[in-house]
Amino acid sequence: MLEPIQGCHQTANYSFRPQTYTPMDTTDHQQQLEQANVMLAGDIEKLSQEILETRQRLEQQGRLAGIGQLTAGILHEIRNPLNFVNNFSRLALDVLTELKELLSRLRTEPEAVDSDELDELVEMVETNLSRIRENGGRAERIVTSMLSQTRQDATQFVATDLNQLLEEFAKLAYQGVRGEDKAFNVAFTFQLDPQVGQVRLVVNEFTRVIINLVNNACYAVNAKRKLGTDANYTPRITVSSARKADHVEVRIRDNGTGIPEEVVKKVFDAFFTTKPPGEGTGLGLSLSLATINDTHRGTLSVESEPGEFTEFTIRLPLDL
Repeated sequence: MLEPIQGCHQTANYSFRPQTYTPMDTTDHQQQLEQANVMLAGDIEKLSQEILETRQRLEQQGRLAGIGQLTAGILHEIRNPLNFVNNFSRLALDVLTELKELLSRLRTEPEAVDSDELDELVEMVETNLSRIRENGGRAERIVTSMLSQTRQDATQFVATDLNQLLEEFAKLAYQGVRGEDKAFNVAFTFQLDPQVGQVRLVVNEFTRVIINLVNNACYAVNAKRKLGTDANYTPRITVSSARKADHVEVRIRDNGTGIPEEVVKKVFDAFFTTKPPGEGTGLGLSLSLATINDTHRGTLSVESEPGEFTEFTIRLPLDL
């Protein structure tokens, strides 16, 4: 019991119960903690691997979907010039038949043959052959462009005619979308700066970016068309290029539904999508951003006004 202090009134008795303290054995706890940490690290590694594999599968699905659309576009783009080749070939054969008859008459009745008619038939043959060559060359360029993608190293930079690439793959992407909806039409405008010239690109990766951006533009203008709020609405997509002092710019603009401000902040996030389930993986723009920013050391940005337009801008340095 505590002794009272001298001079103070004693008002209470204080007593302490003796207690025994034993040192805590931390060895077992430390071992358990270490085991838990090992298990947690294993779980985290396993989960990280599963996330990586899932992302890779989704990326592959996105690429396969893009390849499917691109294939449809290629088939359409090749079919057009081949149809021209067939039609002009038939015309050329018809003209040659007439020419043979005229030459036969020339041998037997030279005075009965009109030289102007002969010149006209020869000119028609030349015109048709020229058109056949032109459209055959167009089909060849499409095939060559696609083969170059499959043969190139995935990380190889190649000097590329940027304007030609933009026009070809924008059309291919559009035709791929149109293959799924025959009622869908877009007025395309190409404003391509001839000063852009050759730009070093990892072609197979860069074309996937263009295809993705044009696909998104097609989706936006088609969605606005289906709303039916403007009877005079014409879906439009503008693809432009420009050479600047130290970089080139590529802009892809549509007059579709636009993107709300709160959504613009998320469009480049992996797995984010505004499309209905099953219509998008949410990886297209995040992969495009990585391709432009990381692979090409450029920038990819977006500007939009809801209900009016969306414009994606690619800036590529000239010193790649």
